[in-house]
Parts: sequence; C-alpha cells; structure tokens
Amino acid sequence: MSFNLQNLLRENIKSLTPYSSARDEFQGEASVFLDANENAYGSPLSENYNRYPDPLQFA
Repeated sequence: MSFNLQNLLRENIKSLTPYSSARDEFQGEASVFLDANENAYGSPLSENYNRYPDPLQFA
C-alpha cells in the first residue's frame, strides 16, 4: 500500500492557488524593484524623520 497525500487533504485546501510573486509576474523592464512597504516618491510628511535609528547611539 502506498501513501498518497492527496487522499488526506480536504477539498478546500486542494483548491487553494499557490502564492505568486508580483516580481515573477512582471513583464516589463525594471532596474529597481521596491518592496511592498517602500515608496518611490519619499515621505509625504513635511518633517524629515530618521527612518532607521542610529546603530551606534548610546543611551
């Protein structure tokens, strides 16, 4: 008797579509890819805040 994983899966799990990266689906030419949380136009705030804290900052 052979093991078949498909027999153990529920139908709603079998019907799920796998994750597809937008980078894989992109058909144009791009030299820079932004992450989902990055903004190509900069901060909309008028004040300049440090995006990342200084790693050498001491308390």
